[in-house]
Amino acid sequence: MSTSDELKAAAAKIRVAARGATAGPWKATPVWSPDAAVTSAVYSHAHPTGTPESEVVASGQKRYPKGGLRNPCNALWIAMANPDLAEPLAALLEHFASRYERMSEMFGAPAGGPSERLAAGKPELHADFALAVARAINKDLS
Repeated sequence: MSTSDELKAAAAKIRVAARGATAGPWKATPVWSPDAAVTSAVYSHAHPTGTPESEVVASGQKRYPKGGLRNPCNALWIAMANPDLAEPLAALLEHFASRYERMSEMFGAPAGGPSERLAAGKPELHADFALAVARAINKDLS
């Protein structure tokens, strides 16, 4: 798959996932549960508080040295990646795909393209970083 195709595939995947997700914005909130199985939750503010539609996800637990269980980091990370991020990120990936295609048409395919620089652990161009994001998105997460 070409660099442009990988970037476009990631943009499409983001848009599909966002369409099926609970509308944003999402907020992370600490919660209490008797068995400490749920310590943080993410809620959508696009739905009335307390409704099943407002609940996005409950996240795990962590034991602290002073006692108690809590891990807000998972919930905060999930809340940051809410559907409101999908369109700007997809548009950015498509932008880099288009730029990469134009540059390749004008100057030919680079001898050491983004795949090679990423494999060597030496990304240097915008397309390299965009490709790294696209590859993380394109991974099978199911």
